Amino acid sequence: MPAIGHFSEPHLRHFILAIIFGVLLTVDAAAAGICSYPVKGNLVVTRNGQVVATFRVGLAENRSQHRQGLMGCRDLASGTGLLFIYPDARRRTFWMKDTPLELAILFASSDGRIAAIEEGHPFSTHHIRSPDGIQFVLEIQLANVDHIRVGDRMTLRLVPE
Repeated sequence: MPAIGHFSEPHLRHFILAIIFGVLLTVDAAAAGICSYPVKGNLVVTRNGQVVATFRVGLAENRSQHRQGLMGCRDLASGTGLLFIYPDARRRTFWMKDTPLELAILFASSDGRIAAIEEGHPFSTHHIRSPDGIQFVLEIQLANVDHIRVGDRMTLRLVPE
Protein backbone atom coordinates (compact mmCIF):
# COMPACT_ATOMS: atom_id res chain seq x y z
CA MET A 1 0.00 0.00 0.00
CA PRO A 2 1.59 3.34 -1.02
CA ALA A 3 1.98 6.03 1.61
CA ILE A 4 1.30 9.72 1.03
CA GLY A 5 3.33 11.89 3.35
CA HIS A 6 3.03 10.23 6.76
CA PHE A 7 -0.37 8.66 6.00
CA SER A 8 -1.10 5.34 4.38
CA GLU A 9 -3.88 5.52 1.77
CA PRO A 10 -6.66 4.23 4.09
CA HIS A 11 -5.58 6.61 6.88
CA LEU A 12 -5.50 9.51 4.44
CA ARG A 13 -9.02 8.65 3.27
CA HIS A 14 -10.25 8.60 6.91
CA PHE A 15 -8.49 11.89 7.62
CA ILE A 16 -10.11 13.58 4.60
CA LEU A 17 -13.55 12.22 5.56
CA ALA A 18 -13.07 13.54 9.11
CA ILE A 19 -12.25 17.01 7.76
CA ILE A 20 -15.30 16.98 5.45
CA PHE A 21 -17.54 15.85 8.33
CA GLY A 22 -16.14 18.62 10.55
CA VAL A 23 -16.83 21.25 7.89
CA LEU A 24 -20.39 19.95 7.46
CA LEU A 25 -20.98 20.14 11.21
CA THR A 26 -19.68 23.72 11.28
CA VAL A 27 -21.89 24.77 8.37
CA ASP A 28 -24.90 23.01 9.93
CA ALA A 29 -24.28 24.69 13.29
CA ALA A 30 -24.07 28.11 11.63
CA ALA A 31 -27.31 27.46 9.75
CA ALA A 32 -28.96 26.20 12.94
CA GLY A 33 -29.18 29.58 14.55
CA ILE A 34 -27.83 32.36 16.66
CA CYS A 35 -27.02 31.00 20.09
CA SER A 36 -30.26 29.17 20.97
CA TYR A 37 -32.42 31.15 18.52
CA PRO A 38 -33.18 29.99 14.98
CA VAL A 39 -32.40 32.42 12.18
CA LYS A 40 -35.74 34.04 11.34
CA GLY A 41 -34.76 36.90 9.08
CA ASN A 42 -32.37 39.45 7.71
CA LEU A 43 -32.29 42.85 9.32
CA VAL A 44 -31.23 45.63 6.96
CA VAL A 45 -30.00 48.98 8.28
CA THR A 46 -30.38 51.89 5.87
CA ARG A 47 -29.49 55.58 5.81
CA ASN A 48 -31.03 57.87 3.18
CA GLY A 49 -32.18 54.78 1.27
CA GLN A 50 -28.68 53.23 1.17
CA VAL A 51 -27.87 49.94 2.93
CA VAL A 52 -25.21 50.45 5.62
CA ALA A 53 -25.39 47.00 7.28
CA THR A 54 -27.19 43.66 7.08
CA PHE A 55 -27.52 41.07 9.85
CA ARG A 56 -28.93 37.54 10.02
CA VAL A 57 -31.11 37.61 13.13
CA GLY A 58 -32.86 35.42 15.61
CA LEU A 59 -35.97 36.83 17.25
CA ALA A 60 -36.76 37.29 20.93
CA GLU A 61 -40.55 37.61 20.73
CA ASN A 62 -41.94 36.71 24.15
CA ARG A 63 -41.31 37.56 27.78
CA SER A 64 -39.19 34.45 28.42
CA GLN A 65 -36.98 35.14 25.39
CA HIS A 66 -36.74 38.82 26.37
CA ARG A 67 -35.45 37.79 29.82
CA GLN A 68 -32.99 35.24 28.37
CA GLY A 69 -31.59 37.38 25.55
CA LEU A 70 -28.00 36.36 24.85
CA MET A 71 -27.21 35.30 28.43
CA GLY A 72 -24.77 32.42 28.38
CA CYS A 73 -24.01 32.90 24.67
CA ARG A 74 -20.26 32.52 24.25
CA ASP A 75 -20.01 33.22 20.52
CA LEU A 76 -21.97 35.58 18.32
CA ALA A 77 -20.78 35.45 14.72
CA SER A 78 -20.03 38.67 12.90
CA GLY A 79 -23.03 39.77 10.86
CA THR A 80 -25.55 38.13 13.20
CA GLY A 81 -27.68 39.42 16.04
CA LEU A 82 -30.73 39.01 18.21
CA LEU A 83 -33.74 41.25 17.56
CA PHE A 84 -36.07 41.83 20.50
CA ILE A 85 -39.63 42.53 19.38
CA TYR A 86 -41.97 44.06 21.94
CA PRO A 87 -45.77 44.43 21.69
CA ASP A 88 -45.62 48.14 22.54
CA ALA A 89 -43.26 51.11 22.42
CA ARG A 90 -41.85 52.31 25.75
CA ARG A 91 -38.61 52.64 27.75
CA ARG A 92 -36.53 49.41 27.86
CA THR A 93 -33.86 48.35 30.34
CA PHE A 94 -31.08 45.82 29.67
CA TRP A 95 -28.10 44.46 31.55
CA MET A 96 -25.26 42.06 30.76
CA LYS A 97 -25.08 40.07 34.03
CA ASP A 98 -24.66 36.59 32.53
CA THR A 99 -23.57 37.63 29.05
CA PRO A 100 -19.87 37.01 28.26
CA LEU A 101 -19.89 39.08 25.05
CA GLU A 102 -19.18 42.71 24.26
CA LEU A 103 -22.33 43.94 22.53
CA ALA A 104 -23.76 46.95 20.80
CA ILE A 105 -27.40 47.45 21.83
CA LEU A 106 -29.46 49.39 19.28
CA PHE A 107 -32.78 50.82 20.45
CA ALA A 108 -35.38 51.55 17.74
CA SER A 109 -38.85 53.08 17.70
CA SER A 110 -41.95 51.43 16.24
CA ASP A 111 -41.05 52.74 12.76
CA GLY A 112 -37.60 51.11 12.98
CA ARG A 113 -35.69 54.38 13.46
CA ILE A 114 -32.61 53.89 15.68
CA ALA A 115 -32.98 56.22 18.68
CA ALA A 116 -29.89 55.18 20.68
CA ILE A 117 -26.86 52.91 20.51
CA GLU A 118 -25.28 51.71 23.76
CA GLU A 119 -22.37 49.44 24.66
CA GLY A 120 -22.92 46.30 26.71
CA HIS A 121 -19.88 45.13 28.65
CA PRO A 122 -19.43 41.44 29.53
CA PHE A 123 -21.00 40.39 32.85
CA SER A 124 -21.90 43.97 33.80
CA THR A 125 -24.81 44.54 36.18
CA HIS A 126 -25.06 48.21 35.11
CA HIS A 127 -28.57 48.98 33.81
CA ILE A 128 -28.66 50.19 30.21
CA ARG A 129 -31.76 52.31 29.74
CA SER A 130 -33.25 53.24 26.40
CA PRO A 131 -35.03 56.44 25.48
CA ASP A 132 -38.82 56.31 25.72
CA GLY A 133 -40.83 54.92 22.79
CA ILE A 134 -38.68 51.86 21.98
CA GLN A 135 -40.32 48.79 20.40
CA PHE A 136 -37.30 47.02 18.88
CA VAL A 137 -33.86 46.27 20.29
CA LEU A 138 -31.00 44.71 18.32
CA GLU A 139 -27.99 43.12 20.00
CA ILE A 140 -24.92 42.63 17.80
CA GLN A 141 -21.16 42.35 18.22
CA LEU A 142 -19.75 45.69 19.32
CA ALA A 143 -17.31 45.55 16.39
CA ASN A 144 -20.27 45.44 13.92
CA VAL A 145 -21.69 48.84 14.90
CA ASP A 146 -19.01 51.04 13.27
CA HIS A 147 -21.07 52.21 10.29
CA ILE A 148 -24.44 52.43 12.06
CA ARG A 149 -25.71 55.76 13.40
CA VAL A 150 -28.62 57.11 15.43
CA GLY A 151 -31.31 58.01 12.89
CA ASP A 152 -30.64 55.01 10.63
CA ARG A 153 -33.63 52.77 9.96
CA MET A 154 -33.91 49.02 10.65
CA THR A 155 -36.11 46.83 8.45
CA LEU A 156 -36.71 43.13 9.11
CA ARG A 157 -37.11 40.76 6.18
CA LEU A 158 -38.37 37.41 7.42
CA VAL A 159 -36.97 34.27 5.79
CA PRO A 160 -39.48 31.61 4.72
CA GLU A 161 -39.75 28.67 7.12
